[in-house]
Amino acid sequence: MTYARLDGFTDLFCAYASGDEALLAHYARAPYNLVARATAAEEAADHPRDRDALADILLDQNRRWYTEDGTAWDAARANIEALRDGETAAVVTGQQLGLFGGPLYTLYKTLTALQLARQMTEETDRRVVPVFWLEGEDHDFAEIRALTVTHRNELQRIVYDDGAAPHADRGAVGRLVLTDAVTTALDALEEALLPTEFREALMAKVRAAYAPGTSVLDAFGRLMVALLGDLEAPSGLVFIADDDVRLHRLVTPLFRAELEDPAATLDAMAQASDALRADFHAQVTPMPVNLFYLTDDARTAIDPLEGPDGEPDPSGASGFRLRGTEQTFTQAELIAELEAHPERFSPNVVLRPLTQDSLLPTAAYVAGPGEVAYFAQYRGIYERFGVPMPVVYPRASATLVEGKIQKVLDRYGLALPDLQGDLHVLHRRLALAAADADLGAAFGDAQRCLHQSINSLKPLIESIDKGLVSSAEATRAALQKEFAKLKDRIERAQKRNEDVILDHLEKAAVGLVPGGKLQERSLSALYFLNKYGPALLHRWHAELPLDTSQHAVWEV
Repeated sequence: MTYARLDGFTDLFCAYASGDEALLAHYARAPYNLVARATAAEEAADHPRDRDALADILLDQNRRWYTEDGTAWDAARANIEALRDGETAAVVTGQQLGLFGGPLYTLYKTLTALQLARQMTEETDRRVVPVFWLEGEDHDFAEIRALTVTHRNELQRIVYDDGAAPHADRGAVGRLVLTDAVTTALDALEEALLPTEFREALMAKVRAAYAPGTSVLDAFGRLMVALLGDLEAPSGLVFIADDDVRLHRLVTPLFRAELEDPAATLDAMAQASDALRADFHAQVTPMPVNLFYLTDDARTAIDPLEGPDGEPDPSGASGFRLRGTEQTFTQAELIAELEAHPERFSPNVVLRPLTQDSLLPTAAYVAGPGEVAYFAQYRGIYERFGVPMPVVYPRASATLVEGKIQKVLDRYGLALPDLQGDLHVLHRRLALAAADADLGAAFGDAQRCLHQSINSLKPLIESIDKGLVSSAEATRAALQKEFAKLKDRIERAQKRNEDVILDHLEKAAVGLVPGGKLQERSLSALYFLNKYGPALLHRWHAELPLDTSQHAVWEV
């Protein structure tokens, strides 16, 4: 199903997935071109980076999430060691640390990266390693603190509430330590999940990962490892956590270049944004400095101070201020702070991909629709920093249709896009179609026939016995009363039928477009894994299409 048929996909993303040549000119590579992917892998592999330092860090990090005596760890370790080789490239994806694994698309992203890495290994005759970037430095706690499952055809939101204001800036969310409040969320999740044969084992994995005292970063990483452990063969997925002083040291030159000349990045962004707006939209608003200042309890934007003319000085030569504070630095002071404490500097949405691709030999990045749009503005920035821009590969996108919902779609001749509109309008259309005729008109015709029949008999009755005319009128009245009763019963039956249609539509909408959004963006994968077990994960791994130019609809 083309993305254009579905709500929630921008014109830009639809054009990208369909191979619009004018739009693709904003990117370094076309995603579905084999030659382009091979070239991207070669350039990523050849770009200089400290591979041994990276591999040592990855080995240390991944031991936190993998059990070292298992085949899953053996496969991941082998891939980490392969990154030491200058010929090895990577397929990378990443995501915020959503509660209990986040929405379905987190797994879709991951499985797309696994499949693409395997395919690119075959295409390029070089080792291509799948990597998952854990966005632990993200500061938006409100976005990750909840997930949604369906329970008895109703949406149920499971929330981790540790008592803090959800929208407060608490710094890097990956550092937050789960309190005992996570047990309440775990209990709510288990109660919401159907009591299937798979629930006990699934919840054991979730509870083991999200134990009180565990960081949000480690909980997410451990759960992902546990879920992927159900695959028939070890995935070999390598995780990388950005919130690590050792990684920050490796990208200090990138951050220093940004502080030395932030105007160059701003100009590149502005040019790309202006060009895009002619036909599409600019996803990211250019910022004067693309770094945050990170402390234990805040992630604060860095702004340039005003220059001699009283306007913000985009060059940074006049110095910088931490947004919303009185703390200022000269340019030299902030660069010295970076050299001494690189862990205090965190990239924003613009520099994060550059950070990732400076560290990793990224041949392809598996991106969601919003990320695809970001990258349309980034080509000039990659060129500005001298980092090879990877293939931007759309993740697999899918809607799972359970059997009971498929029956509803078949019964009424519906498809997924029909449920994204106004349900009441759709209900009225289906209710009218279900009625064989206009009930009021049908009974009006019947009553006219009744009156005509009685009236036609009256002359005969009068000729025989005028006293019986009153009986004829009484019969007319009795028949009209019975007609009214019959019409009332039929109207009530029709209303019941209409209520059934509405009930069917509402249940289908909850399953396919919960809260008006596509299922993959709303529902937790845990609902489906609990109901259908590891076999469903095997199917996703085997069948999620690498031709991601369209949205897949699967019956489960």
